[in-house]
Amino acid sequence: MRSGQAPSTTSTAMAAGVALLVAGVVLLVASYVPIPYVEDTSRVETRVTATPGLVTVNRVLLDETFELKAGQFRTLCRSFPPGTTLSITIKVLSGGSINFWVMDEPELRVFEAGGSFNYYVFPSGRDVIERSVTWSPPSNQLLCLVLDNKLSTGTKTVYAKITFSYEELTYVTRTHTYTVHEPAIRFRTLGYLQTLGVVVLVTGAILVIASWYTSTQQKPTGA
Repeated sequence: MRSGQAPSTTSTAMAAGVALLVAGVVLLVASYVPIPYVEDTSRVETRVTATPGLVTVNRVLLDETFELKAGQFRTLCRSFPPGTTLSITIKVLSGGSINFWVMDEPELRVFEAGGSFNYYVFPSGRDVIERSVTWSPPSNQLLCLVLDNKLSTGTKTVYAKITFSYEELTYVTRTHTYTVHEPAIRFRTLGYLQTLGVVVLVTGAILVIASWYTSTQQKPTGA
């Protein structure tokens, strides 16, 4: 071995070891530094809206089978909203015909007293066995529908169905579901640098220790 070669190699190894130690420390520190990044986040939102609109309202005034004994009558009185459609179905199942009257409420009092009364020619009917009609009654006025067996001497079995429908302004609710996307700032650390930093740090320490040990074992050679 030539004089001066080993000390030069030892110094180089020592410098490399110190450099690795510094690099290892830098890597370890860097592994704990939070690094910002942008992440696209989303959430689901629900919104309920109410809009005005017309809906069709259906009502049943009468839907049954019943008996009208001799001299009896059955009355249904009510007022109707604007735009009402009145549907009337009458079927006499046994006993013969009846009369059906539609009249204003004051005329009903005359009818009940046995006097001469006025009625709506349509949809009223005499000697009804079966009748099915629709009618647009005057609005907001008390009307009376009379199933009449007053002048008969026999019992009648009658099926009657009377319904009405109209449009009503209301608010229709609708539920809307949609997804909102928003960018969000997140932070993360480079954990893999920790392992790499430890390896580099240990390697540098080994080089420094080995170089120091080698330098202490070397003896200077004579001239």
